[in-house]
Amino acid sequence: MADKRIEKKYRKLTDIEHVLHRPSMYIGSIKAHSGFQYVYDGEKISYENVTYNPGFLKLFDEILSNSIDEHRRTPKLNKIEVTINLDENSITVKDNGGIPVQKHPVHKEWIPEMIFSNLKAGSNFNDEEDRIVAGTNGVGSTLTNIFSKKFTIATCDGKNRFSQTYKENMHKRSKAKITPAKFGFTEISFIPDLERFGMKVIDDSSVKLIYKRCIDAVACNTKLALTFNIIKDGKSNKNRIKYSSFKDYVSLYSEEFHYEESKDWKIAFSYSKDGYKNVSFVNSVHTKDGGTHVEYITAQLVNHLRAMIKKKHKVDARPSEIRNHLCVFIDSTIVNSLFSSQTKEKLITEPREFNTSHEVSLKIAKKIFASEIIESLLDWIEKKQMAAERAELRKLNKSLSRGRISKLIDAQSKSNRGECTLGIYEGMSALSAVRKFRNTQKMGAYPLKGKFINVHELPNSKVIKNEEVKGLMGSIGLKLGEEPSNLRYGKIYIYTDADPDGNSIAAQLINFFAKYWPELFDLGVIHKVMTPLVVAKKGKNVLNFYTNREFEDWCNKGSVNMNTWNIEYKKGLAALEDDEYREIIVNPVTLEVKLDKDSKSSLESWFGKDSQPRKDRLLRQ
Repeated sequence: MADKRIEKKYRKLTDIEHVLHRPSMYIGSIKAHSGFQYVYDGEKISYENVTYNPGFLKLFDEILSNSIDEHRRTPKLNKIEVTINLDENSITVKDNGGIPVQKHPVHKEWIPEMIFSNLKAGSNFNDEEDRIVAGTNGVGSTLTNIFSKKFTIATCDGKNRFSQTYKENMHKRSKAKITPAKFGFTEISFIPDLERFGMKVIDDSSVKLIYKRCIDAVACNTKLALTFNIIKDGKSNKNRIKYSSFKDYVSLYSEEFHYEESKDWKIAFSYSKDGYKNVSFVNSVHTKDGGTHVEYITAQLVNHLRAMIKKKHKVDARPSEIRNHLCVFIDSTIVNSLFSSQTKEKLITEPREFNTSHEVSLKIAKKIFASEIIESLLDWIEKKQMAAERAELRKLNKSLSRGRISKLIDAQSKSNRGECTLGIYEGMSALSAVRKFRNTQKMGAYPLKGKFINVHELPNSKVIKNEEVKGLMGSIGLKLGEEPSNLRYGKIYIYTDADPDGNSIAAQLINFFAKYWPELFDLGVIHKVMTPLVVAKKGKNVLNFYTNREFEDWCNKGSVNMNTWNIEYKKGLAALEDDEYREIIVNPVTLEVKLDKDSKSSLESWFGKDSQPRKDRLLRQ
């Protein structure tokens, strides 16, 4: 008696049974998948989230690839017509080539029948010839036949016409019909077995992605013209696809890109704001997951750019950091290409075995170096460095003192602290006037002792040990490495003498805030109070001048009689009289400090480690 357990455990499948039982091995997943894919809207190609079935799309791709391969072998095949009949859920691919209508001398089978109904048959097994086509294993078109309810072959070699129909996943076939005919063509029409893909109809997403695949094919074969035809409700809608160059195709993705080509390679680079991307092809095959050809080209460009960045910007950018700002376009010809699977989504041929090559030129690298790609990279590196620095500062923040700040004259309001203003004063001498004229509820004061430190090149570990820094941070409610929030004051007014020393102190404070909390400038928190350098008095008239040039312009006016005015030069805050102090505290003239690229450059030149920019600025003054 036969052992039923053994019979159930060990099975022997036919080729058709194996394909249908293990479809992912041959055509990839047959389940619906949602993800981002490139689609064409009639004008541009965009990256959209669509739901599609990879295995179903592979059925079409296998048939189209046959025509593309034959075009690459025989350029006289230069026309393809793709028809999707939504009324019948059928797909047809027709070209102006033709398959030999002959019986094979060894296998005694018609060539078209042998090609489309055998998993290991085709014209790609002569390894003595260099192969620059998509076909490799001789299984593609037969897979489409197996996954179809109906599959019809019609072809003519210029002498005879061959036609044959398969049904029920290639389990049934009609007898081949041979008739005389003159004009060469091949037409494959199939009704996919949609139920096996969890589909009821050929949906809009599938149509979009099939159309996009047709565009890809023509872009990689510019001597080919393709007509894409949709039949719906009995009406036909045709679109002709033709490109003069791969460059025209790249322009559908991006308006700004950098392009070059050689005999077997066409490449382009554009800026990617969403991480590294590639749109790549090998022998017209869309290598969705890239592969060795993409790494081969990208690595060359990255090496050029790394050297340029290091030389000019003194930044050692990692290869991955550069890659993440690139979108790479490649149309390549690789001899005897090898892929990671039957779905051919990733090339695995080693570059030394390409038998073609392309050297990314220094010319294109220089153009990219001067482009938005590198600007965005440097901005990203700067933000990354700031984030790393802030992480370090958060650790150091624990060492900050939380005790009472002895020098702070605090605003007394317990609520609405965002309406309070903290004045930072140069020197202790200003405190008596502050106490006399301030709004005790809304105004606080913090006096600086001497010059404020230059934090630009100072290690964070030393910055947090400075008593002035700790006192100032505690007064405002700032923490190292943390974004400013729940501040004790909504505005910060910087009061310094109107002389070079005072300007230096103000600049050091701005430099301090800019390094650790640049957000304060976006929030409009930091203000410089204009203190008078010269005061002109005449009776009840009082004029304040904040720069020598402003005062000299007033003096040079013909209508001003200097003999009737009392001119007072103010050497600093300590030289101000009570009325003048009241004015800068109660009604201050302020300038909101903004932080932009120019000011960042200015801070770097004044406080950076390199002294040459400071010398250059002094010589220009």
